[in-house]
Amino acid sequence: MDKNRISTIKTIFLIAFLALVILNFTNILNNLGILLEVLSPIMMGCVIAFVLNTIVTPIEDKLLSRIDNKFMNKIKRMLSIVLALLISFSLVFLIMKLIVPEVKNSLATFVVQLPDIYEIVKKEIIKIIPSAQENLSSTNLNVQEIANKGFETVSAWAGGIFSLVNSVFGVLASVVMASILAIYIVSSKETLTRQFDKLFKKFIPERIIKPMYYFFDVSNSTFKAFFTGQFIEAIILGVLCTLGMAALRLPYASMVGSFVGLTALVPMVGAYLGCIFGFLMLLPVSPFKAMVFIIFLLVLQQIEGNVIYPRVVGSSVGLPGMWVLVSVIVGGGLFNMVGIFFGVPVTAVIYKILKDQVNSGSTKIADRVENFIEDMTKDPNDDGDCDCSTICQNLDPKLEVLTNQENKHDVNIEIENLSINKDQ
Repeated sequence: MDKNRISTIKTIFLIAFLALVILNFTNILNNLGILLEVLSPIMMGCVIAFVLNTIVTPIEDKLLSRIDNKFMNKIKRMLSIVLALLISFSLVFLIMKLIVPEVKNSLATFVVQLPDIYEIVKKEIIKIIPSAQENLSSTNLNVQEIANKGFETVSAWAGGIFSLVNSVFGVLASVVMASILAIYIVSSKETLTRQFDKLFKKFIPERIIKPMYYFFDVSNSTFKAFFTGQFIEAIILGVLCTLGMAALRLPYASMVGSFVGLTALVPMVGAYLGCIFGFLMLLPVSPFKAMVFIIFLLVLQQIEGNVIYPRVVGSSVGLPGMWVLVSVIVGGGLFNMVGIFFGVPVTAVIYKILKDQVNSGSTKIADRVENFIEDMTKDPNDDGDCDCSTICQNLDPKLEVLTNQENKHDVNIEIENLSINKDQ
């Protein structure tokens, strides 16, 4: 069949496929959402495994590798996983132990002081807006009435408690299954790597495997650097918040600073969640101190967002500060919180690949894409490799012709020599 005709048929099939995708785009998205919901525990397990492996690797390579014996070599991986889990759970336990009792006490204080806070806020509003005095004076705050209203509201929602509990248990079950899967992945990561390597080499052409492995390598190093940098940045922000609150003589400095550091694990916007929490904690103690805390943390957040975060996280993933801010803005606009969290590492991977392509003298990206499409659309029977038998078959007639010509040339030379000898 003519090559042009084959190319035309492939183009027609490609256009028809794209048309079907466009016409059924809504159904595809719905089915994709169902598929993602089913696969969410597996994807969550892979994410947990990646984060867990970041802790397991240094424990195994730097700490336990110093103990060299047969028994330790057998249990080194599992012991590293156990130590990593203990470290993670210990950090969570310490933070919760530090935060939860203070939150409980603060809420109790807030309920007791709610009438006084209301009077203070009312006086401040009257000072700013005198015309609001009549409306506010006719409004009396009754804590018992508020409590009764709250109880009635909770009773009205009681019908949905069962579904809420069911959803919570479903999420917990998914987290437990994902955690178990993550432990299996980390414990047998070398075996899984070999299996996938054999699978890829069996079914994927070599020219695609190399760029694919390069992409995996860049993604792995970038995401590891991102999580490490994000953790360091959260510690820096939590320490600065604690020290600043202590210098300003604000209460709950260590507790609020720990919570701000915890929420700072969410890039750029996490500290604002800590700001709201700290404000609610300080409001029952002193509205003035609560306002001082907001001003302090807003200033600290500006320094963190424009100076600390781009330098710590941006430098760790090799991304300039401007692109860090752009990735957070664009990622948040497109995918909300998920985009905010993963926008920086994804942008860093793209930036790294583009930078390597621009700085290297190898094949351009367009050529690689063209080669990739060519490989994906190529006839499976035409693997593009030259067979040795085919080469020999093509060369045999040419060698025979060359041999015959050489023999004829030798015969002519012999005849000429005989003629010369005869004349002599």
